[in-house]
Amino acid sequence: MSSSKPLELSLLSPIDTIRYNEKGLILAVIQDCLEGTVFTWVWMNPAALEKTLSSQQVWSCQDAEIVLWNAEILVKEIRYSDENPMVIIGVEEQHQELSGNTLSGLFNIICDRRDYPQLESYTCKLLAGGDNKILKKIGEESAEVVMACKDKDKDAIAGEVADLFYHTLVALAYHDVDLREVYQKLEERRK
Repeated sequence: MSSSKPLELSLLSPIDTIRYNEKGLILAVIQDCLEGTVFTWVWMNPAALEKTLSSQQVWSCQDAEIVLWNAEILVKEIRYSDENPMVIIGVEEQHQELSGNTLSGLFNIICDRRDYPQLESYTCKLLAGGDNKILKKIGEESAEVVMACKDKDKDAIAGEVADLFYHTLVALAYHDVDLREVYQKLEERRK
């Protein structure tokens, strides 16, 4: 699935130092690697963890059998927490089941529409209109956020901010700016 080298566990040297429970399992939390949104958790034994590391797909233990969690999920990072023994698996959303649940999921859908246009898609129509259409919508949505905040209408604020986020993500996709770059800038501002 991936041409990159096998993953390495950060904060961990050798794999056999992981503390498994009395059944020989460890909890693996699967989350969005950009935003930290937790999608689910699975149990892993050493063989499932090793297979996850080598294949960059999530393998879990079910009834003493090692099974692939989802063939469309790409593992981007794996960390081990010794404090509360668990493995934290950062994944990148690449399929419709998870896509859209987070900003990165929505961004992936927008990029997919950019790369594989669909005639009836609103996103495709925005992208086809270029900066003029996209930036006009960002301006309109910004003004609507201001008005909703001025009116102290929580429901309208949430809806208008959602629209502003969406149109901003379209602008990022149009200009080939990866959402990771935005997250990096936000992280820099925390320091």
